[in-house]
Amino acid sequence: MATKSQQVEEANQEIVSYTAAEDELPSEAVIEALRAATGRTASPGQVGDGGGELLGPIFRSVDLDALDALFRSVYGDAEATKTVTFTYSEYEVTVTAAGEVVVTKR
Repeated sequence: MATKSQQVEEANQEIVSYTAAEDELPSEAVIEALRAATGRTASPGQVGDGGGELLGPIFRSVDLDALDALFRSVYGDAEATKTVTFTYSEYEVTVTAAGEVVVTKR
């Protein structure tokens, strides 16, 4: 569960900033941030609304296991500078070592 989630409207792009809980993996934070950005339910394999309308499997955009491994030693460290950015459907997703996930509509 997130410690913070917020949405703002900026330059016609919806931005979701999601801060992961201490025990939340980067992959889980990405799924939750995409859920907040799309308003749809999510699972590691796909993000969708549960009614058949899916954005597509997330593994086509990012390897969630590799994402977790990449951040394993520094995740949650507010002073670490490691970031990963990828596109998923019409969204750009940025994950930081500090545990923040930012989703921007492209």
